[in-house]
Amino acid sequence: MALPDFELQEGIVSQQFRERGITHFSKACEFIQNLPYGRISDRDKLDLVLTENRGTCSSKHGILARLCEENSHEEIELIAGIFLMSPETHVELTEFFNDKPYSNLPEMHCFFRLSTHDRYDFTSKNNRLALIEPKLVREQRIEPHQTSDWKEKIHQDYLRRWVARKPELGLRFDEIWAQREECIRLLS
Repeated sequence: MALPDFELQEGIVSQQFRERGITHFSKACEFIQNLPYGRISDRDKLDLVLTENRGTCSSKHGILARLCEENSHEEIELIAGIFLMSPETHVELTEFFNDKPYSNLPEMHCFFRLSTHDRYDFTSKNNRLALIEPKLVREQRIEPHQTSDWKEKIHQDYLRRWVARKPELGLRFDEIWAQREECIRLLS
């Protein structure tokens, strides 16, 4: 099933897109997908994606989810999914994982899901979701305002439990989180 397309109506975020000549949701998705990957300066201000011309899976999908809210398209769900990141999902991390006592690391990724369970990712043009989908271990619907602190808390809670189940790694949560941050830096 295709992601619904609709004309952007009234609303703060819709107006910000319209000011850029973008009048339909499909074009907004295309615009966001083409922006470079990178963290915005304040994760709580999703409109920075448009002014700083960059975003992560969270901020890019968060601002698009705001468009869905403003235009009454609740069938498009914003999802925070935890998957097992590895060289299989991100070949760029092959060298990173070479000297680690683990072969994968739980990572969180935001994307859209329809009620049909079809998933859509507008983080970049490389369709990483095709590699991530088979490695998903948890999915949860979230609201756009939850893409910053709350999403991080869910991720950290999952990672704490993952570390606790793997005492053979001999690593603390803060060490694993730092290594995860290194992965994000390598992918940026």
